[in-house]
Amino acid sequence: MKNETIKTFLDIHTWTGLGAGMALFIAFYAGAITVFTHELQHWESHERGAAAISPQSMEDAQRLLEAALTAEPGASESFRLALATAAEPRHLGRWFERKEDGEFERHEFRLDDDGLLSTEQDRSNLANFVYRLHYTAGLPNRLGLYTLGVICVIYGLALVSGIVLFAPNFLKDLFIVRPGANKKRFWLDAHNVVGVISLPWHVVFAWSSAILAIGVFFLAPFQILVFENDLIESVGPELGALPPIEASGEAAAPLDVDALITRAEEALPSFEASQLRFEHLGDTEGRVSIFGAVNANTLVEDASVTLSLTNGEVINVFDPAQATPGATFYRGLIALHFVDFGGEFIRWVYFLLSMGGAFLFFSGNLLYVETRRKRRRREQPSRTIFMARLNSGVCIGCMAGISAAFIATRFFANFDDRALLTELTYYLTFALAVVWAFVRPVAAGTRDLLLACAALSAAIPVIDAVLVGMPLWRSAANGEWTFLVVDGLAALFAVAFWRMAWATDKRARRGDPNSVWSLDHRTGSGVAVSQAAAIGLPD
Repeated sequence: MKNETIKTFLDIHTWTGLGAGMALFIAFYAGAITVFTHELQHWESHERGAAAISPQSMEDAQRLLEAALTAEPGASESFRLALATAAEPRHLGRWFERKEDGEFERHEFRLDDDGLLSTEQDRSNLANFVYRLHYTAGLPNRLGLYTLGVICVIYGLALVSGIVLFAPNFLKDLFIVRPGANKKRFWLDAHNVVGVISLPWHVVFAWSSAILAIGVFFLAPFQILVFENDLIESVGPELGALPPIEASGEAAAPLDVDALITRAEEALPSFEASQLRFEHLGDTEGRVSIFGAVNANTLVEDASVTLSLTNGEVINVFDPAQATPGATFYRGLIALHFVDFGGEFIRWVYFLLSMGGAFLFFSGNLLYVETRRKRRRREQPSRTIFMARLNSGVCIGCMAGISAAFIATRFFANFDDRALLTELTYYLTFALAVVWAFVRPVAAGTRDLLLACAALSAAIPVIDAVLVGMPLWRSAANGEWTFLVVDGLAALFAVAFWRMAWATDKRARRGDPNSVWSLDHRTGSGVAVSQAAAIGLPD
């Protein structure tokens, strides 16, 4: 390959990586945690002395539906009912009320232990918040979603250009990681190996994330020009999505929840329902879409059955075993993104791959800084120092903020605005980290932030022991695997953060003064080592 061509692809890889790297670091770090969303919901909702309860029955589901509609008649137009599971033993009803300004207000309904309707909102919002970080990087919801969609397209360019650069030496360098004095070479090797080995996974994520975030913009021309505004009507049934219906205005009694689920199971063998979405309850045109899963021995196991509410007539069935190639491809891509397959082992693989993805973006920015520093000059380019500070503040600030949010959701467990306080804790910690990275010398600021991460992570199992009465040894003895995993990982991360802080401080004190990564104590120049020292980048 010509040198000019290599330089072009190197520039593409560098600048697309820089443009997307920090937002993707947040998305991947938060994404690794959201792999275990249901377990995190169980962790944050656990209270001291709380006894395990059995999942509520179908009779309870019917009572919840009737009580919710009595309390909020408007919910009959569109109502969602999530069925109880072992992890979430109470049925949950939801209604999204459209307000005059076009925004939606969420209403939640449950039955309490006495069988009475409770409309108290779920205050344990940590899992949902971390999930939002995953697809918005902390920006306002819609802006963040679209921004991440565009960034994922840039991410795809970085993947392609990286492979073009690595391809000439693919077989020779694939598993070569060269430790030694040249730490830059070592971490560049590690960056390349992690990137290439996990390439198929990254391709799936770049593609599926772009489709999920900004796919509507790609479909819009087809909706308007090709399908004449009936795209959903044309392809929706193949994907299990039907166009909305109009109410007739004539009243009709709907079948009860148990009868509807029985009818769905008859229409689709081995179907296990998880959620019902009602439209126009009490109307002759009312219908319900029942979502769940089947044992199809395929990548995609999500299925759905749509029924008439008045007589149980089957309107549409989506069976993944009989889906069209297009529907299988689309739903397969979504299943790969949300790890809706493979059980616990695959989820742990995704967790490790997500952490590896965060490492790629973090190390890529460090390598950019290291490549552009002046080795024979005490003064370093301001843009290089700026990038070092920004990378420390954003990436380490994200990790510190998430650890702080774990602590906040436990500490504010009995506050009515627990969810808001948890989110504010993250954003305050993140903002302080960015400010600290720019106020302090690079080395000192990075070391301080890593120590903060270590302290916050170590505090998670301590607070669980004190506030919930669930120390690590009791979690293991009682088989509370959720607590054992959360607190155990927090402890391991605390040790890792402390070790990186120690390495950063050591490098700052002993490094070459003619380096972005070292601090010249003799002149007090304020040019300090950054987080690269934590992973051993050289002078």
